[in-house]
Amino acid sequence: MQQRLFVYGTLLDEAQLRAVTGRCFDTRPAQLPGHRRVWPHGRYPHLVADPSATVDGLLLDDVDARALAALDTYEDEGRLYVREQTVVSCGGQPVPCWVYRARRAPA
Repeated sequence: MQQRLFVYGTLLDEAQLRAVTGRCFDTRPAQLPGHRRVWPHGRYPHLVADPSATVDGLLLDDVDARALAALDTYEDEGRLYVREQTVVSCGGQPVPCWVYRARRAPA
């Protein structure tokens, strides 16, 4: 089953995404309303709820189970990040997808 994933940090880099998954994806600009991206120096980015903000990122289309498993490993899903369902705006339309949220803000 093909999935969609919203990326907003290190996975915006196509080379990094390809290194993690072994493939390229069709992407579309997307926005996650109600959040802001925090990217502490020397740390990984994470999302913080903020009703007045929007995070720009990319929506990856057609993410297969193998790529999703590789992404879960990369994000240390369950320990550092949790993969959750969300809805982003893509071309003004709501699109359901996955996003990785930090389990807790990095120190």
